[in-house]
Amino acid sequence: MTFLIMNKKINWLVCILIAVACVFMSGCNNKKKDVVPEGNAVYYWRTTFRMNDYERNFLKEHNVTKMYLKFFDIVENWDGKIMPVGTTIFIDSIPKDVTIVPTVFITSEAVAKYPEFIDKMYKRVEDMASANGVKYSEIQIDCDWTESTSEQYFAFMKQLRTILEPKGIDLSATVRMFQLGYEAPEADYGVLMCYNTGNLKDWETNNSILDLKDVKPYVSKLSDYKLPLSVALPCFSWDVTFGGEKNLLGIEYNSYDFSDKRFSKISENKYEIDKDKERDSYYDYWTPCYVRHEEVSLKDILEVKDMVVSKMSDKPLQMVLYQLDSVNLSKFSSDEVEKIYR
Repeated sequence: MTFLIMNKKINWLVCILIAVACVFMSGCNNKKKDVVPEGNAVYYWRTTFRMNDYERNFLKEHNVTKMYLKFFDIVENWDGKIMPVGTTIFIDSIPKDVTIVPTVFITSEAVAKYPEFIDKMYKRVEDMASANGVKYSEIQIDCDWTESTSEQYFAFMKQLRTILEPKGIDLSATVRMFQLGYEAPEADYGVLMCYNTGNLKDWETNNSILDLKDVKPYVSKLSDYKLPLSVALPCFSWDVTFGGEKNLLGIEYNSYDFSDKRFSKISENKYEIDKDKERDSYYDYWTPCYVRHEEVSLKDILEVKDMVVSKMSDKPLQMVLYQLDSVNLSKFSSDEVEKIYR
């Protein structure tokens, strides 16, 4: 009789534990659904928030339910002070039915001094959102931390999460390919950046935006990465300019006209700009003399996407396109965009 009573007690205890676990799991699933809604996502990375008809229609046509909107950058200036730059100015209204995620880019040098700005950064996000009618329940941090600043970055993310959690605000992080080899930051999830994979500064690089051989060395680490991931893919092009000594000068988003007689083709996507013989060496150093045109084909995007997704332990939470820009997105047909998102 005692044995039967004990068995009944144990059975009741097991049932209670199972019920509690189910409630907990249900809460987790609802939480995940709230953080990453059904549908697709885009980045918006311009300093003026203004969308044309093509871009607004793109959101509707491709079921874009989430937009990572860059609010500002945090950098260390020439005298070592941490300051915000590149603040986005809002001209248009926020689209309805799209979840907006304020996103802040932080340089590796700046994140090393995070105690100086972490509270001010959150307050700035809060003030910008309030002033521009942006309702948000998540903040994303995009940081190009390196091994030398990894300790400060992880400490920063941990502290930021303690600030956001009591307010009911989620925290996400971008994850660069090489960062897969490190521990995962304190965040609800990450967005794996499958772009800017090559060495932008090196003239010998063929395509710094996306190259299969640059991605391959890192995908084996995906199955062990301890953070749920969305996957971001590139749909943009640019021209990288170099000086007379093949020193990096900058990036031009308005593509050069390479049919101009000033340009001499060196290889498939590299050009030399005819020099004025009157220029001295100093002028050459800071004046564009070489240009590398970079763009990504649909074939390359889909190959990288398939390779990355096949190595993930779980399906991507969401597919994200970088970025919402009619000039570049219009190069892809509607069906091609759907192939990337699917």
